[in-house]
Amino acid sequence: MARRSQFRGIAHNLVQWSLSRNNDYLGYWAIGQLYSFAIQKNCQEITFNIIENCIYPDTHEFFELHTSYFNIITNNAHKNGIWMAWLKEAKIIFKFDAEYQDKYHFFGSALGKPMTCTVELTTELGKKYSFTSGCNTRPHDPKREYCRSAL
Repeated sequence: MARRSQFRGIAHNLVQWSLSRNNDYLGYWAIGQLYSFAIQKNCQEITFNIIENCIYPDTHEFFELHTSYFNIITNNAHKNGIWMAWLKEAKIIFKFDAEYQDKYHFFGSALGKPMTCTVELTTELGKKYSFTSGCNTRPHDPKREYCRSAL
């Protein structure tokens, strides 16, 4: 029988996938593109509000990425027998130029600046399940990056 506490595992899976190199947007690593967008908007945080279908700062540029995050949550919920009606709020928060933290970043392990990703899933009963992880990133630069071609 499904339990709401399984949202903790879904939050963990989504954070790990979001930071992975498999998180592509238009053939390039999504995190680098999000970082470039944050620099352009002069902000250090980008929030995807999955249930309310919006992104802050406001943009339509990452609609397909937002849709893929929604699909990951719904697919994981379905596989675990969880009703999406149990989910009141779902946010993915990317914080750039974050303070270095040993538990999220490995000094010298990657080029770029530290950033964190937090997934917060809140049930209709008000219980919040969240998970945070981090990595290092640089702004998107197509001259330095390999573009994954569409299959």
